[in-house]
Amino acid sequence: MKRKIRNGNIYAALGICAVAVAAAAVISSTSADKPETQGERFSRVSISWDESIFYETVPETDAVDIGVTGIPDEREEEIPSDKETVSETDIDFAMPMGNDIVKDYSNGEMVFSKTMGDWRVHNGVDFSGASGNDVDAVADGKVTGVYDDSFWGTIVEIDHGNGMTVRYCGIKKGSTLPDGARVQKGEKIGALGNIPVESGDGAHLHIEVVIDGKTVDPLEALGKIREE
Repeated sequence: MKRKIRNGNIYAALGICAVAVAAAAVISSTSADKPETQGERFSRVSISWDESIFYETVPETDAVDIGVTGIPDEREEEIPSDKETVSETDIDFAMPMGNDIVKDYSNGEMVFSKTMGDWRVHNGVDFSGASGNDVDAVADGKVTGVYDDSFWGTIVEIDHGNGMTVRYCGIKKGSTLPDGARVQKGEKIGALGNIPVESGDGAHLHIEVVIDGKTVDPLEALGKIREE
């Protein structure tokens, strides 16, 4: 009878344990479904990252290929070894029509005109020739004007660079290169014609040289030496 009572107590204890476990499960399930109360809610923290902690900030002045003002550039410009500086005195000019001069540049002084019968300034140099002779360019250049003048006949103006323009007067009409044409040193620009205002001096070419807007001695500008 005692054994039965002892066994009966064990079974009772086991039953109580089972009830307790079941009750705990029910409580746990109920707690999981239960909304959070103010005291049970977890606090949420927002974190902002400071990237300067991980990356080094580079000043803008250290950036590559940014121009810097206020600092002199001490680097010397590299000049190609084959580059040459050519001065005006290095230019070898050709003669427009031989070397025989019939009337020289008067350099502001009055000279007698056989044709007009008076005294006047002669601003050019007259080269002797015959009608139809070739008139050549004294240097490379560009024709900047071709026109007829009642005193000087047909005139061809050529820009020879370095501020120098040559006026070739007394060219035969219709024989000239066109306005705007490029010419080379010694190239024919026309044939010799006549000069009404100097017809008393015979057939000849009259040239005038203007440098930077000022009329100058043609032979001196062309680097030629007068022979006595």
